[in-house]
Amino acid sequence: MEWLLGLGGALLLGMLTNLVYDFAKYGGSRLGSRVPTPRVRRASLSAAARAHDVRADGLAPLITWSAARPLTPGRLVTSYDGRVVRPHVLDRVGWAEEVARQRAAGAAGRTAYITRLTVDHGEHSAARVCEVAIAESDYAECMATTGLGREDPEAGRLLREALDEGLTSFVAAAPPTMVSACVAVRDRAGRLLLLRRSLAVRTFPAQWTVGINETMKYRDEPGAAEDFYALVHRALEEELGLLPADVGPTVITWLGWSEPASCYTLVATVRARLDAAEIDRRREACHSTFEHDMAVWVPFTRRSVSELVEGGACPDGSRRWSYLAPLVAWEAWRAAQQERA
Repeated sequence: MEWLLGLGGALLLGMLTNLVYDFAKYGGSRLGSRVPTPRVRRASLSAAARAHDVRADGLAPLITWSAARPLTPGRLVTSYDGRVVRPHVLDRVGWAEEVARQRAAGAAGRTAYITRLTVDHGEHSAARVCEVAIAESDYAECMATTGLGREDPEAGRLLREALDEGLTSFVAAAPPTMVSACVAVRDRAGRLLLLRRSLAVRTFPAQWTVGINETMKYRDEPGAAEDFYALVHRALEEELGLLPADVGPTVITWLGWSEPASCYTLVATVRARLDAAEIDRRREACHSTFEHDMAVWVPFTRRSVSELVEGGACPDGSRRWSYLAPLVAWEAWRAAQQERA
């Protein structure tokens, strides 16, 4: 019994000593801030949301990044190859003829796609670099790749078989297409932006997206070359009127292949330093404001994100979510965990 009392007395003496030290160093007004509080781990998403497989939405992950192995601007090495002429998997299904038809119909514009990609395995310091080669494509080529991928069963089969061969083989065999960035946006209070695509857009009208979407342009001019981060910044400026100083760091967590759009898809998350009302005012003044006809900010909570991943009701009562919405919501949640790591 005596040893138990002695142990209790030692613990009490230690606590009193710490209190005296804190009072002497910080003053009485700081004592409250020095009392240790238990760290509460953020609740995970629902079991149904965690079980959602984006492959069922036609999305194939190529690279994912985490807090333990993040992608940062310093770890991204991008080269620009200009026009690249090489055989690819859609040559045998009339891809060149479809490109000609798209050009004759007026499809034009300088776009970009990935021709080489090195995974940053992170097994040692020299492997923590993600090397990406960007080549020039045009919108007619993108539309040809997308159209054949959607409408020609043989083209779809060839693309899926190439994906099954793995990242390196697929990137070497993929046709000219585009890189599309999905950017989840949170306001200063942490709320998540949802947008409904207008009837004026050519693809996926009246569907709800998590954040914004933009296609990479091919730019290799010194000082103007567009890598993944520059693409995200341009998307924020063109669609929301947000400049780099208006947002925190860009967190890129996912790169993969979209079967519905037959293109590379990048997922990033940013948190704005502005409130929702100011972002809405800027968005309404942007050139690209016609692309969306409704914007809603929702709480970024376990429940709201879980419901979104599970395909719950949209803000307008419909269930017309973009096929990308569950992926982007999930990745926004993962990015938030990286902030707290």
